[in-house]
Amino acid sequence: MNAMFDANQTRWEAAVSAIVAMVDADNGYLQGNVLLGLMRFGHDPNVGQTGTLIQNDSSGITDGQKINVGFYDEAAPDKAYYQCNGEAIKTAIMSVPAPINGSLTGIGTWTKGAMDKAKAYIQQTWTDHPNDKQQRKGAIVVLTDGEWTDPSGTQKLQPANQNPSITAKDLFDNSGVPTYVVAIGEAMGKMFADELAMNGGTGTAYDASNPQQLIDALKMVVQAIINDVIQPVCAPGLPRIMVLLDASSSMLNINNGMQAGPMGMTGWDAARNALAGADSLFDQIVMGNQAVENLVHLGLAVFGYNMPAPGEQKLLVDYGPCMKDNFAWALDPNTSCEAPGCTDPWAGPPITWTFKDGSAIDPPGFDAQTLSHMPKCDFAGNLPEACVGSGTYTHLGLQLVQQNITDYKAACSNPMFPYPCDANTKFINILVTDGDYQSTDAQVQAPLQAMFNAGVTTYVIGFGDLVNSPQSMQKLNNMANWGSGGAEMYYDANNQAALEAALASIIEQISFDPCCGFVNCANVPEPTTDEPDPLPMDTTTTDATATDTDATATDTDATATDTDATATDTDASDTDTPVTTTETTETSAGPTTDTPPTTTDTPTTTDGTGGTDSETGEPTTGPNPTGGQVTATSGDTEGDTESTDTESPDTATDGATDSAGGRGCKVDDAEGQTRGLLASLFTLGLAGFIRRRRRA
Repeated sequence: MNAMFDANQTRWEAAVSAIVAMVDADNGYLQGNVLLGLMRFGHDPNVGQTGTLIQNDSSGITDGQKINVGFYDEAAPDKAYYQCNGEAIKTAIMSVPAPINGSLTGIGTWTKGAMDKAKAYIQQTWTDHPNDKQQRKGAIVVLTDGEWTDPSGTQKLQPANQNPSITAKDLFDNSGVPTYVVAIGEAMGKMFADELAMNGGTGTAYDASNPQQLIDALKMVVQAIINDVIQPVCAPGLPRIMVLLDASSSMLNINNGMQAGPMGMTGWDAARNALAGADSLFDQIVMGNQAVENLVHLGLAVFGYNMPAPGEQKLLVDYGPCMKDNFAWALDPNTSCEAPGCTDPWAGPPITWTFKDGSAIDPPGFDAQTLSHMPKCDFAGNLPEACVGSGTYTHLGLQLVQQNITDYKAACSNPMFPYPCDANTKFINILVTDGDYQSTDAQVQAPLQAMFNAGVTTYVIGFGDLVNSPQSMQKLNNMANWGSGGAEMYYDANNQAALEAALASIIEQISFDPCCGFVNCANVPEPTTDEPDPLPMDTTTTDATATDTDATATDTDATATDTDATATDTDASDTDTPVTTTETTETSAGPTTDTPPTTTDTPTTTDGTGGTDSETGEPTTGPNPTGGQVTATSGDTEGDTESTDTESPDTATDGATDSAGGRGCKVDDAEGQTRGLLASLFTLGLAGFIRRRRRA
């Protein structure tokens, strides 16, 4: 790890910088939401005896490992977690000297010993917090630059029983703890690194050939942890909201339906702007600082005429995160306007729309299927200037939404579903219509009441030119009552501002999980469902891992520590990368300050508030901090590595101390318990723990 990584930095120095950058990324979101741990590792000079140090190394690696920052206070009666301990990780890693003070030899890479240590620590954390095993999901991040060795650090890639993949496979298969691997130096492109990642359930190792690529690789690991570990745990807490929009031809007309409206003047334009414009449903702020789009999964459906069978009802976008761009594209008249059927979408009849799938064409190239739709704009002799053809068969839209909820619940109940749900997941409908439907009352009442009886409330917004007629007002009130068990009245909105206000009022009635805002839709308008793109050889990636950064930040810390350890190993060129594990937990609001003691093994931290990341968004990492207090012990560059266990709050990193600024990071739930994602690193291991509120 003391070998040069580029003309200006050693691998160790690059690892330290990368870890600090990850902890500080996105205004400290990682340390605000994850309990981090750090462990460095090297080799054991005297297997069989305890308390053995490495000759000429003052970093504190003992019997092959050193936990510099832990997840929790093991000596305290309540085993309290250390909140916001990213500062402790930084302090530890920045305080530890390079392995064996810069020597290229002297420390081996006993990676399995670090993996075993991380495994034991995670399991002990679960034992000490018996209610958290199902709530805190762990993850390990290993950063290494060399081949693994036997315990003494002398034999590379042997004996077979010291292969760290054995422990990684056991953790993944039996405890659901994945192992992510970041490879630098001699470990890049090597089968032993990929083998560790594959047995740990994460595919292949992330390779980094220079300092910037190391930062990028750690960011991608963080994103992967968010996607693989944090998101599935938190997904059930994200409400699913389906917007059902009236797509009758009257939405394109003005002057009481007598004339097709110009651009920006139609009800359709106003509805599109309210749903996906500058001050849209997605942009409503809840819980003080969170945009709705970061905390919910939104879907969009439309309805119109009942012919040709089965009708014009259509699901445009199914439930998903960060769907604002999808909404805007699907409802944009320009999207479906294509010659010769259409040359000006506001020109009036006759217009023949060309409907499209935004996931099948590029642009926009959406990952989620996104269908465009427009109300019919046919010509009628008695209304030569108005669009006609799409009626208001509201019950067909409601039936579509009802069936979609049934189908979606069947799919999302599978834990392997991208965004799992459970019995507590909230499903909500928002019906936007002028109220003057052509369905019968009985046809409309049946699906509304059936959905409410199944726990799905439908809020009704009266919108359009006809909402103030006595007939429409009666129907709107009936629908609001049927959809809410008599608890709601309809919202009156006859213009865009009123529609935006109505949407905001509805959102205010919905409770959100404050610890589930892992997505930052401002950074990534629509999440990708693909694996991270390969790292470029000479350029850097930025935002794609911001969200991950939260989870990975923890891992990153661990990796940084690992880097330290690896630096030591570098001499022997079989340094191992740190392993980071993370575990997710639920928390509710309410700052606390847990200050762990400052020791070589346990960091001192004071709680602080962290920033928030977006669930699918890509996080950005800020400039490398100039300060940061993480102390990590150094080991031989040849074999020193670190690993992080996300599951438990303590991290195995050699010589790291934790100190966090008091920002009120911890959020307690009603039961006085905390859940989150915990990550620990081996070999410069970092641990992180993401917290969520515990649900009844």
